[in-house]
Amino acid sequence: MKFQSTVLSRLSRRYYTSANQVLRGSEADRKLDMFLTSVDVTLSNSEHDWSSVLVIGEHKQNPAEDRATKTLIQLAGYAREVFGSQPDRRFVPGFTICGSLMRLWVFDRSGPYNSEVFDIHMEPERFIRVIAGYALMTEAELGLNTFIKRDATGKYIVVRGVRIFQEDHPIASQKAIVCRGTTCYRGRRGDPGEWEHVVKFAWPSDKRQREGDLLKLAKERGVKGIAEWFHHEQITIDGNPDTIAHFRRGMKFGAPRKLSSKASWVDSMESSQAYSRTRSLRRSRSSAARLTGLGISTSSTTISSSGQKRKRDEGFVDGNSGKRSRSIESRSNVADVEIIVDAEKREPDTTSHHSIQEAEPDSLAGCESETYGNRIHCCLVVSPAGRPLHAYSSVGELLEALRDAIRGHKSLLEDGKILHRDISENNIIITEAATKGDPKGMLIDLDLAKELDSLPSGASHRTGTMQFMAIEVLQGKGHTYRHDVESFFYVFTWMCIRYGYEDVGETSGPRRSTAKKTRTRPISTTRLRGWYTGTYAEIARNKLGDMDKNGFEDIVAEFAPQFENQKQLARELRSALFPIRDGAIFTATFRNNYIMYDGMIDAFSRAIDRLRKEEQAIA
Repeated sequence: MKFQSTVLSRLSRRYYTSANQVLRGSEADRKLDMFLTSVDVTLSNSEHDWSSVLVIGEHKQNPAEDRATKTLIQLAGYAREVFGSQPDRRFVPGFTICGSLMRLWVFDRSGPYNSEVFDIHMEPERFIRVIAGYALMTEAELGLNTFIKRDATGKYIVVRGVRIFQEDHPIASQKAIVCRGTTCYRGRRGDPGEWEHVVKFAWPSDKRQREGDLLKLAKERGVKGIAEWFHHEQITIDGNPDTIAHFRRGMKFGAPRKLSSKASWVDSMESSQAYSRTRSLRRSRSSAARLTGLGISTSSTTISSSGQKRKRDEGFVDGNSGKRSRSIESRSNVADVEIIVDAEKREPDTTSHHSIQEAEPDSLAGCESETYGNRIHCCLVVSPAGRPLHAYSSVGELLEALRDAIRGHKSLLEDGKILHRDISENNIIITEAATKGDPKGMLIDLDLAKELDSLPSGASHRTGTMQFMAIEVLQGKGHTYRHDVESFFYVFTWMCIRYGYEDVGETSGPRRSTAKKTRTRPISTTRLRGWYTGTYAEIARNKLGDMDKNGFEDIVAEFAPQFENQKQLARELRSALFPIRDGAIFTATFRNNYIMYDGMIDAFSRAIDRLRKEEQAIA
């Protein structure tokens, strides 16, 4: 500490330890051995907060722990806390000191990577350069997002010559490390003013078409019922492209680190953002499961599908234009696929964007074609801000939002020639209709969307959010409009079971207000648990069984009290989506899309009319 009190004494940053005290803002009461922070952010009683941590450090007495998985898990846990409390963070630098062995680390959205180890006793000058170097780095060099500006009124970005002010806290963000890192804020052009925009930051794969390009294209083609594009750009920091490739430029990577076969590094969910390839929830205390909980997983194995020709049916289409991906049934024992869950409640994390694509290995996984997956930091501004589905004010409002979102999807497909491919609870918002006829629900998040007839992106093809994935998508077949429509149905069913539990004594009625709604049902206690745990093939079988007429009655039996009167709607939607053909449930795609679109939209409209009549009768 003499070094700090002398050499670093005039700097605005200092190293601290919280080895005996939990940092505030922690999810798991983590203590941090060493960290760098600004000297002017210390809280009362000498406390510190994760939101001000700049560099993370872990100290071990035993030099043998330098390569231990446990050491990496601890450091990754710290990095996750930083990303979680600083959602704008671009990357997190850190270090480990095990005995006299020091190793430098960086955690970015493609995973962690580290330097060669060196002995601080043998190379003291190098140690001093490192410690002093961190303290002297600029905010950008430490991974802060300097694209976001700040003044006395708050934080803002400048796009198209206009200042867009942001709320202090995001309306959605991802907690995992290896993911798209999606973070969304409400924004407005004036201060004060109405929150008219959503400002979205994300790190999509460089292999995918930019969401902003697709939204702009949809606007130009007159699509109705989806978020409206205002601006998008690839972020530059200090004049340099903000990409993983730029972070790692000029570096020479050695052989990827091999972890246990029970663990793997995969794209986590959006939210989403994430699904891990871990064997079972029952191993939640294992190293592999703890890595999974951090948004990191452990096998370098990837799943791919090979196509084989099949005879085309005149009345149906598939997602491969004449070719059909082989079912993953034969390899379903390779790995289980599971959603990241709350560590205590064992519940899927549906509060953040956690949609997935087929697992993409990162720099520690041993990718066959590249050392790491390159991601690009992007900013997107859209409108309106809207409200999340779970913030519905009445059952009628929820049904109208879902119906209008389906209409928006139809317009996106027919007018925009774009397939969404990630229908989920988080990707539908409730909107305030300015005039009669305006949609009361809209689609957002085209991160995984695809322009029709475009070439394959090069990214993994299976996309969606696990619990809302269509049966055929789970089986490895090509994605069509039908599968998105099916996902709308799963969202509706999910809402009816998870939400709608009110305080005793609240007024009753078909369109009861949910202002006092305080409870949600743990999905782990329902049949829907089978929609997000197990292998792809197992989840497909679970859903197929639940869509059987008898199996579906067990599903609707779990509807919340507020949705008791929507069981008829649920049955009508199921019949529209899963008619019986040749003695089996139909899960394929009609060539004429109006059959399913109209069946779903008309069923919602009838249910909305029934609610209005019941409300009038009560009045």
